[in-house]
This record gives sequence, C-alpha cells and structure tokens, in this order.
Amino acid sequence: MKYKDSLQQALDKAAQVSAFLKHNQLAAHPTNYTVGYEYISGNNNELCEAIEQKLAAKARFDDFIMAELYNRYLLPEQQQQEQLLRDVSGMVSRLSGYTDLAAEATENFIDQLDHTVFKLEQDAQPMPPALAELKQVTLAYRKQQQQLNQQLVVANQQSHQLRDELEQLKQQRLQDPLTGLYNRVAMQNQVELWLSEQPDRRIAAIAVDLDHFARFNQDYGQTIGDIILSKVAKKVRSYVQESGMPVRAGGEEFLLLLPDVDLRTAAEIAEQVRKGVEKLRFVSARDKKSLPKITISLGVALYQASENWYQFLSRTNNVLQLAKQRGRNQVANEAMLAAI
Repeated sequence: MKYKDSLQQALDKAAQVSAFLKHNQLAAHPTNYTVGYEYISGNNNELCEAIEQKLAAKARFDDFIMAELYNRYLLPEQQQQEQLLRDVSGMVSRLSGYTDLAAEATENFIDQLDHTVFKLEQDAQPMPPALAELKQVTLAYRKQQQQLNQQLVVANQQSHQLRDELEQLKQQRLQDPLTGLYNRVAMQNQVELWLSEQPDRRIAAIAVDLDHFARFNQDYGQTIGDIILSKVAKKVRSYVQESGMPVRAGGEEFLLLLPDVDLRTAAEIAEQVRKGVEKLRFVSARDKKSLPKITISLGVALYQASENWYQFLSRTNNVLQLAKQRGRNQVANEAMLAAI
C-alpha cells in the first residue's frame, strides 16, 4: 500500500471513504478506513473486484467482513506466508516421495547383496582368496547400506511428520480461531472447487444468526459471549456431514453449505439445528447461575447457476431476515420469500 496522493487528492478520497463507510454503517476505525481507501483509490484490482461483487449482490458489510478483506488483500505478510506455506508444503511432499523411493531402492539393493553373498558361499567351496576378499567387501558394503537405509527411514518419518504438521497449519489458516468453523476464505476456495467440477451443482445454504446476541454480550460481557458462541458453533457443526461445510460468516452468523441437497431436506436440517441449539443450557462458571436460553433464526436457499456467489449469499441473508421478521427462533426458506 504505497500512496502518492497530493493533499487535495487525499482529502477528496477521504470524503469518499467516509461516505462509503457511512452508507454501509461501518465505523471509521483503521481497518475499515484502510479497506475503504484502497477501494476508492482503485489500485488493488482483486480487492476492488471483491467489493464490487458484494455491492452488486447488495451484500451486507460489517467489521468481520472488512477485517477479512483486509487480511486477504491488504496484508503483505499474510500473502507471503501463504505463498511460503505452499512452497514449503510442495517441497516437503516431494521430499517424502524421494525418501520413500530411496528407502525402497536401498532395501532392494540389500536383498540383492544378501543373494550375492549366498551365491558366493554356495558356488565356491573352498572359496578362493579373491572371492573371500570380495565377500568381505560385499558384507562391509551391505552394512553401510543398512546404515543408510536406517537413516532414510528416520528421514522419511520426519518428512511425513513435517508434511502432516504443514497440513494442520494450512487447515488452521482456513479456520476461525474462536469457533473452529471454516472461515470465508476456505468457503470461497471450496465453492470454487465445487463449481469448477460441476457448474450447475446443487448447493443449499443455511444462514444462521443468534437471536439478540449483541444484547447478550452487553449484559454478560464479551468473554462469556465468546464461550457461548463457540458452544453454539460446535452444536451447529454437529449437524453438518463431512461433505458439507460449516462457516463462520460474521460476528454471530454462521453459514452451512450442503452440496447435493434439495430445499426441503435443507429446511429439515435447519429445523433440527434450531431445536438442537434451543435445548442447550448454559451456566455461569463464576456464580453457577443459569444464563438466558439462546435461540437462533435460520434462512434456507438454493444456489442458482444464473447468479454469482455474492448474489446467492445476499439472497440467503434476505431469507434469514424474513425469519427474524416473523418473530425469530424459526426457519424460513426462499419459497416463503417468493410468496410475499
């Protein structure tokens, strides 16, 4: 992020950034302001494209989304670390393959040496001095190869362990640290993969929002709120099969992506999630008093190939808003929205 704006240019852009933030009801703190300034400046093509797609889809911006945009497009260290992680991961994978092959080749060579020594002992009795010397050299070489093979086995174990640790690190970078759900970067990567394999693939989305959770945080504090949020996330995740994807989409918002699921089935799953969360009970660790019951509102929609992903998320959010308007603690689906 290098700026060469004159004072007047900076003032003009600042006014536009302020208008952008105000229009989207965003506070003008450093992260939001930086993202807005970069967008207004138009220098970061990827960031501008991401924001334009969200605006076209009438998607809602919040601090969570702005922080994600900042981390993904404006944080050089993040981009460098991701590239380094990809490079190292590729190198370790190749190293694991090489050590596998080398260990196998060395083991085969040792077997050949054993066979050769055996043939020498069988075919020459008594053994001439030259053959006896060759046998000793062969045995010494076999011992060296055994030592090399042991070293290769250790190196192979270490490279596989390192590869597993790198894979875990890659997974951590795709997860929300508080809830353990996938983040929006992971969601975007997975959706691109799904649609590249099958452009018209049926994908159901369940948008989930904790009812009146901002008030809960005000009454009981952010720390307790985070604990409750993580427990609700764990419960929500339990209803998603391995083929699906649970995502933390916002502060107290989750998104469940279910490939190859129709609207009716997705709505049934959403109702199971709602009932499961409603049954949760929370007790304060400090004074052992019961905390208020948590409920959720859910909106269910199906992806349409004619829309981009941001339009789909915006439409799903509209269905979620319908559930809230109808009284919260309930499931709405896109058929209800169409009937209005």
